[in-house]
Formats: sequence, C-alpha cells, structure tokens
Amino acid sequence: MGLFSVLNVGTRALFASQLAMDVAGQNISNADVEGYSRKRLNLSPDYRYDGMFGQMGIGVEVINIERMRNTFIDLQIQRQNREVGYYEELDYTMESIENIFTEPGDTGLLNYMDQFFDSWQNLSSNPSDLSARNMVKTNTEILVDVFHNAASELDRLRQTRNEEIESRVNKVNSICNEIFNLNKEIGAVEITNQNANDSRDKRDQLLKELSIIIDVDVIENEMGQVTITSAGSILVSPAFQQELETVSRLYTLSDGSTRYEVGIRFADSKRIYDPSGGQIKGLLESRDSVLPRYQQQIDELAVQFVEKINELHIRGYTLNGFSGVPFFEEQVTGARDIQLSAAVANNVTNIAAAVGGEALPADQNTSAAGTHNFGVAPIQLYRDPLSATPTAATNLVQGTVIVSTPSVTLTEGVDYHIDYANGTLQMLHAGYDADDLTIDFNYRTGGFGGPGDNANALMIAQLRTELTMNPDAVGEPTVTFAQYYSSFIGVLGLERNEASSNMETRQFLVDQYESHQDAIAGVSLDEEMANIIKYQHTYQAAARIISVSDEMLDVLMNM
Repeated sequence: MGLFSVLNVGTRALFASQLAMDVAGQNISNADVEGYSRKRLNLSPDYRYDGMFGQMGIGVEVINIERMRNTFIDLQIQRQNREVGYYEELDYTMESIENIFTEPGDTGLLNYMDQFFDSWQNLSSNPSDLSARNMVKTNTEILVDVFHNAASELDRLRQTRNEEIESRVNKVNSICNEIFNLNKEIGAVEITNQNANDSRDKRDQLLKELSIIIDVDVIENEMGQVTITSAGSILVSPAFQQELETVSRLYTLSDGSTRYEVGIRFADSKRIYDPSGGQIKGLLESRDSVLPRYQQQIDELAVQFVEKINELHIRGYTLNGFSGVPFFEEQVTGARDIQLSAAVANNVTNIAAAVGGEALPADQNTSAAGTHNFGVAPIQLYRDPLSATPTAATNLVQGTVIVSTPSVTLTEGVDYHIDYANGTLQMLHAGYDADDLTIDFNYRTGGFGGPGDNANALMIAQLRTELTMNPDAVGEPTVTFAQYYSSFIGVLGLERNEASSNMETRQFLVDQYESHQDAIAGVSLDEEMANIIKYQHTYQAAARIISVSDEMLDVLMNM
C-alpha cells in the first residue's frame, strides 16, 4: 500500500466520522420530537484484492443511514388505536348523557318527580286551598321543564355527533392526502436503494393518527410505498387517493322541529362507508344507537306519565264541579312536547282533586224533528232515556258527544254546544230542525263530593308507588315510574363503566407497545454523547493519518 492509499484511507475515515457525528447530532436535536426514530450510520470495511497479500483494506465504506424502528409494533399500535378511538367516543357520549340526567342529584328528574307527587299529597290535605293548587302547578311546570331540557340536550348532543363526524371525515382526507404525497417522496428516494428515514417517520406518525379515527389496513410495497384500505376500499395507494365525503339529510320531528343527520360514503365509488373501528365508528354508534335508545326511554316515561295522570285527572272533579279536564295536553309524543294543559295552566281551580266515577256509554238519546229548535231551551241528555224514571247525565266525558242526523254527523261548536257538566245540548242554528237527531255520549258515574273531596288527589299521589311501566307478557305493568327511570340510569352507568374500562385497557396496551417502541426508536442522550466522543476521536485519528502521510510525502518529494 502506498502513501497515496494511506491518504485515501484517512480521507474516507475522516468523512465517515464527520457523517457519524452529523447523525448523532440529528438524533440529539430531535430527541423530544414525537414520532422521531433514532438513526444509525451503518459502516463496512472496504477492501481490494492484492496479488501479494490477498485482501487489502482500503478504508471504511458508508453503507447507509438506517432508522431504528420495529414496524411490527407499529402495526400493533394501529390495531389497538382503532379500539381506543371507538371506546373513547362511546365513553364521551355516555358521560355527556350522565351529565344531562345528573343522577343522583337535586337537579335530576327523579327529584322533581318526587316533588310533583309530594305536591299532590299536600293538596290532598286541603283540596280547596289555592296555594296548594298553585304548588301542584308550579312543581308540574318545573318537571315539564326538566323533561324538555333532557330532550333538547339529547338532541343537541346528537347534533354535535354529526358535527364531529364531519370534522373527522375532513381530518381523514387531510391525513390521507399527506400520506399520498409522502408515498411519492419515499418512492423517489428508495428507488435508488436509499432510506427515506424522515419521510417514513412522518408517515408512521400520520398512520398512527389515522388509525385512531378509522380502522385501517396497511400494505407496503418493495419501494416503501403503502396502500391503505378501510371498510374494504382503498383510501390511498401509490397511484391515487380516494376521499370520503359526507351527505346530509334533513328530518322533521313529531313536534315540527327539524334535525339533520350526516352519512359517509366514498367520493369516487359512492359506496356507503361503514367503518369497523375508530372514532368515526364510535360517533356513528353513539348517534344511531346509544342516544336514540335513551331518547326513546325518556320519551316512553313522559308518554306513560301523561297517560296515567290524565286517566285519573279526567275522571275527577275540578274545584267548580266539572270533570273531563286533562291535567297534561293529551297529544304528547315524548319528553320534548310534554305540556301542562291550558285549562290547568290558566286556572288552578281546574285541578281535579275530587274523585270521579267510571266512564260508561249512555243509552241512545234522540230528539224528534221540530223539538230541538235553537231558539228554545237546551235539551237535557239522559243516561237511560227509555227508562221509566230516566237519570239525567250531569257529568259527560269531554269530547265523546256525537250528534247526527240519518244522513250527516254534526260538528260541535258549529252546529251545537254541549254543557258537559250539566249534560245539556243547545243547537246553534235552525238548519237541522226538520231532522231527527241521534245523540251518543259517555258519562261518568258518581257525583261531585264538594271542594273538600280529596280522593282523586290521593290517587294521583299514590301513582308514585304504583306499577305503571314495563308491561309483562300478559300486559301487566311491572315497575313504578321511579323504578323504570332508575333502571335505565343504572344501565347507563354500567355501559359507561364498560366503555371506560375497554378504553383504558386498550390505552394501556398502546402505552406498552409505545414503551417497547421507544426502547428501540427513542434517542438516548447518554448514548449519543458517547458516540460523539467516540467519533470525535476517530475524526482526530483520521486527521492524524492524513497529517503523517503528508509529512512522509513531503520527505519523499524532497529526497
């Protein structure tokens, strides 16, 4: 080996040492950067064949710069991330539902139902007291507001799930676009048998973010480019990117309000996108399954509450001796439109604290042509008009009166007026004087016991402990209002615990995998400092080789 060969060995050692220090410096400067993988300079001894000595070393050769990372662990993290994202959204939804119902607590629906029944119990002590009646009205209005608030908050939460779906879809498209561009970078570098280390780091970090939002399957080709599929279709390949798009539909609810829901499909194929994991799966399930289930249960409670209270209240007598007055508006579809009846809201004397009788159909009443002229006295209606001593119907069931001629059914308020308390019919014009009239109606047995009658107030108060909900196989109710409500609140707590537990378990696995990955890919400052010192000495030694070789050449040239 000549002196010039020694100079070449020193030069190559100098270059390798300098490059190794650059790599160590890069590792140190990115030690705190998330997703950065430690880089290592791979070196190999270089040699040539010599006829006298065989293989002769001619210095060091730089093979490549390699990133230290276990791709298998990355795949495990991606698989667990989609479960973390899914349960994360379910847990958030159920936590939000718990916050809406605020149970157990002083602001929860159960507390206000107790106050409602307490006020009826208080009214039964003095049924003629207007302040006690006002307390019933006030507590009912508060209870109605709590039902309305629960319904509106559940609707609002459902809307936020739609907004989150749109946001996540936009995020997926943005990430996929970045990965598609990184595919190009990586392919351009690695086609020359080099490593696109930093581009791979960035792509791996994006894949980790993407796997939290949706389920992904990743396949890498020989050029380092990845193909990403989700729900059976390609989102990113080396050649193209397919975006997701949202489609909105507007629904009209039973109370006349509107709500929109967001669907997802592939932009190119227009096929419905149905992910099997990730945050979007959790959002879709929250919106389409979890929230509707609890909305349906609170609506069922509201409907049954109205029906059971009204059933007793309509039969009872008001303070002025009238019956047939509903306590709640009867056309209720759920918690969003439960409402105190106008009659009670406008006048608390219309609260029926006194007991009424059973509703029965009257025998057919008739009025012969010429006897029901609208200018004469009202027609008295009877329970049993053909009896030898007919009994006047003085307590008609509201809305049950049907007046008809042989050819047409008349209209209340247009053709006739009914006094439901006194059981009389008054014609409003002479248009049907020449016709025979048939009058059908229901009446209530019993009579008004006076302002001190509290029996109906007691019966309504006792609904607190009566079985009213969840009919069994033969139609018999099995639970009270409070038990029904407490039951689905208990189920909510169990489902929340299950979602939280699953999320924490998957997150623990992710943390464990990332800890293993950090042991491989993480930067150790102590190790990098030791490498810098090592390569510094190597650099100095290589420089010394060059210096000595130069002196020897100088001596040789001056001989």
